[in-house]
Amino acid sequence: MKQQLPIGSVVMVKGSSQPLMIVSQFPVTTLDGQTGYFDFGAVTLPSGLTGKELIFFNKEDIGRLVFVGYVDVTFQDLLQRYDELIADIPYPRLTVPERAGAADEA
Repeated sequence: MKQQLPIGSVVMVKGSSQPLMIVSQFPVTTLDGQTGYFDFGAVTLPSGLTGKELIFFNKEDIGRLVFVGYVDVTFQDLLQRYDELIADIPYPRLTVPERAGAADEA
C-alpha cells in the first residue's frame, strides 16, 4: 500500500487476523524513549476504542485493504499536500519492528 488512506478505512496488517479501523493520520507517540510518528493510528474492530491505546502502523505494514474510509475534499487536499505535511513533522518516522506485536495489542 503506497497511498495514505482516509479515516474510517479498515485494513488487515501483515501477520495479524484482527481488522483495524484507521482513526488517526500521522500520530505522534513515544516508544522506548524515542518520539516519532507512524502513518496511521487505528482501533480494533468490532470493539473500537476501549482504552487509551491506539495501534500504530505504516503503509508498508498493510497486508490487505478491506474498506476505504471517508474521502472528501479535505482528504484529497491532504493527499495533494502529503510531501509538505510529512516534511513539517519534526520527528522521525517510527517502524513497527520497534514495537513488536503492535498489531495484536488491544
